[in-house]
Amino acid sequence: MMVELDQLEEKIRAATRLLARLREEKRLLETENKALRDRVRAMESAAGKHADDLKPRLRALEVERSTLLDERRAVARRVEEMLAKLDVLSKAVHA
Repeated sequence: MMVELDQLEEKIRAATRLLARLREEKRLLETENKALRDRVRAMESAAGKHADDLKPRLRALEVERSTLLDERRAVARRVEEMLAKLDVLSKAVHA
């Protein structure tokens, strides 16, 4: 019984470490997303002067932003899944 509890405790610790890492990844992605959004806004304001020259770069930034948003959603989904698993493990330990 103790060995099983120790194994479960280690699984919970591993899940907690993973959750912390995923939260940090999410935070970094959000920071990067904000920076990209700011860059897009700055480029949009300058686009009036150089619209034809900036359109390809603007499209590339939008694609990059979209990719980061998709990654952010995936990280958020993984965090939610890990929280659900952690909750189940926690309930199992305390049951």
